[in-house]
Amino acid sequence: MLFEFMNIEEFINWYSELGKLKIFWAKPIESIELLNKESNLYLVSIKWVAKSKIKNAILAITETQDGASKIIELLRKYCDSVKLLMVPEDTSMNLGLVNAKSLLYLWKVNAKTLEPNRNVSIKTFSEWDENDIETFKNIHKKSWGFFIPPRNRDHIVIVAYLNNLAVGMGYLNIHNFNIDYGIHVIKSYWRKRIGTALLVKILELARSMGASYISVVRVFRSVKGTPSDIRAVKFYRANNPSVKMLVYKLNDKM
Repeated sequence: MLFEFMNIEEFINWYSELGKLKIFWAKPIESIELLNKESNLYLVSIKWVAKSKIKNAILAITETQDGASKIIELLRKYCDSVKLLMVPEDTSMNLGLVNAKSLLYLWKVNAKTLEPNRNVSIKTFSEWDENDIETFKNIHKKSWGFFIPPRNRDHIVIVAYLNNLAVGMGYLNIHNFNIDYGIHVIKSYWRKRIGTALLVKILELARSMGASYISVVRVFRSVKGTPSDIRAVKFYRANNPSVKMLVYKLNDKM
């Protein structure tokens, strides 16, 4: 089992849906298959569709800290592929070999989080109109500076209200139970456990839909992490994820 609660077929299905995010390590899928599996190593071959062209990638996954150096050597032979490495968060990594970085956290649906703000009310949207979109846009822009709209038939939108004001939200992907684009709270309402209230609701919602876990991905704006990256990591980590991984894109110098 991968991450103790996901077999490789389930991971491939989860990852294929993640490709809709079009991030450096997950793009729309042409094909995907398991190349090799050892005791603590999975090697996955991927073909992405990018700008109407097919691009090859190799994703290597290990759940042990001491597996990274072995994988890096293994990946060297895939000269014509994008080389991706997924390792436990606390694995020592030479950032000179890296040109992109992302976190991946997963929670079991019965996970214990921090105590949420009990004054927050939550509303879920499976459909939305133009007024709702304006509400979503306001939260995104006052959280991370720009707006990505939800996708019909993919997302349930979870919105947090404090004193009848919409102050935070997240998109739960109903196909792989990822919190697409993360949890967002208006900056002036940070540190009030509003994000935790959203996370608790998302866990409850996923559990009611038969999921065994939820996930979130954060693509770092720089390999070393910007202040906003570090702040997001602290929030997610404080809420006790069951699995904490980092994903790296290795550069051509490795």
